This record gives sequence, C-alpha cells and structure tokens, in this order.
Amino acid sequence: MMMVSPILIIFGMAVFFSIFSFHTHQMRKVFVGSIGLVASILMYGSPLVAVKQVIRTKSVEFMPFYLSLFSFLTSLLWLLYGLLGKDPFLTAPSFIGCLMGILQLVVYCIYSKCKEAPKTNPDIEQADELKVVTSQDNTKGQKP
Repeated sequence: MMMVSPILIIFGMAVFFSIFSFHTHQMRKVFVGSIGLVASILMYGSPLVAVKQVIRTKSVEFMPFYLSLFSFLTSLLWLLYGLLGKDPFLTAPSFIGCLMGILQLVVYCIYSKCKEAPKTNPDIEQADELKVVTSQDNTKGQKP
C-alpha cells in the first residue's frame, strides 16, 4: 500500500490538473504526453544501477544478457514506430532506451570477457554447507 499510494496520488493530481487547467484537447495531450515521456525515460534509465554494479564488481552476473538484448530490441521497435507515426512522445524515450540498451550490451561484452571468478556471498556458501552436513547427519540415524 505504501508503494501504490504515491503513484495513485500523482496520477490523480495529473488527471485533476489536466481537466481543470487545460481546456483544449491538444494542451491535455501535450501535458499527459510530457508526463509519459519523463516516466519512460526514468524506466529506461533504471538499468544503469545494474551497469554500475557490473563495472564495480567486474562481473556480469548481476545483468542478464537476454534482458539487455530484448530491452534494446523493444526500444528499437518503438523508436521505428514513433518515427513512422511522427510522435515525439514515443520517439524521444525510445531513442534514449536504444542508447541505454546499447550501453548495457557494450558493458556486457566488455565484462563477460573478464576471467576473474564472480564474487559470491560467503553466507550462502556456509548455509549450503550446513544443509549438506545436516542432511548427512539425518541419514546416519536411519535404519536401512
């Protein structure tokens, strides 16, 4: 509820502001399109967190290849559709999405060639060892 409430409030404010402030369809379209444009750019920029972690750890385990590839392909298709329809509210964020997708793929190609072993979490390894030891202890007490 804490995550959904701010989204609903922002959506309600946009609707309220759009209805009472803009009296023509064109002005409402520009206002709502601008909000969508900003939201789309933020969405396409969100994988930069994974790119930062890949660069920091020099391991691509935090960034799946197919997610980056299909994000780029989807952005490219929407970019072409926006160009054909001459829709700047679709073309602009899709262009930025293409750039972000290319960046992710380049970073993946650079860091997938690193020979360094991926960093693992020692707590998970210790938990796995405890499970193995515990399961071996349980089988010792059973009769064949």
